[in-house]
Amino acid sequence: MRVEKKLNKAIKQDGIDTQSEILEELKRRYPQYVKQSDKKQAPVKKRRFAFISAIAAAAVCVAVIVPCVVLLPRNNGGGIGGKENIRYCTQGEYDKGNVEYTIGEYRETNNLNFLYFDWYEFGEDFRTFCYTSNSDNEVLGLEEQTYLPQSDEFVQLSITKTNVYLDVLDLIIGKCQNEDYVDNHKVAWSVAGEYATCIFENSGYRYFIQIEQGKDENRLFELVAELLDTK
Repeated sequence: MRVEKKLNKAIKQDGIDTQSEILEELKRRYPQYVKQSDKKQAPVKKRRFAFISAIAAAAVCVAVIVPCVVLLPRNNGGGIGGKENIRYCTQGEYDKGNVEYTIGEYRETNNLNFLYFDWYEFGEDFRTFCYTSNSDNEVLGLEEQTYLPQSDEFVQLSITKTNVYLDVLDLIIGKCQNEDYVDNHKVAWSVAGEYATCIFENSGYRYFIQIEQGKDENRLFELVAELLDTK
């Protein structure tokens, strides 16, 4: 590794940019690594130059590729693909607005297959919101708030693609540190503060369920089971 660093340093020296100049400079600075000998060893010098060039090329590739690997997951424009095309948005990059349609109507109109609570015949005070990208108007997520008179509770359901992360929902993800399983689906949950909350994924979508204070995780699991049973 020490040898490689010395060779790379020599190659990067200002004013040294041709094969002959590189070899001459290496001979002068590091004779122990670049041996001078008779003409019969010329092929060896060529191979050594090729080796040095390979080191330099590899160094450049590492310098370019590694930052891309690190940054891509959180900076990719991200379409509606899988988790490999992650799209992370902060509040300055999207808008949350009230819309007139229900989540059920949106699913039917756009021929989508996400799950939703089909409570429209007996629920009350429906409010539907849409998270929309400011840059391209892409729908990043949907949210529906419902009051259920029979159980006297407010339920909020939020839905995003599994490759989409919104900072406001990331806060919920961070709070749900407990885990259980409902119908073989891993459910992360939390009962604290004003809400009982859970998160799970199914067929390319991530679901957030929140219910008001006073409910427990068992009620959350009931709602997850009901949602999974809604086709």
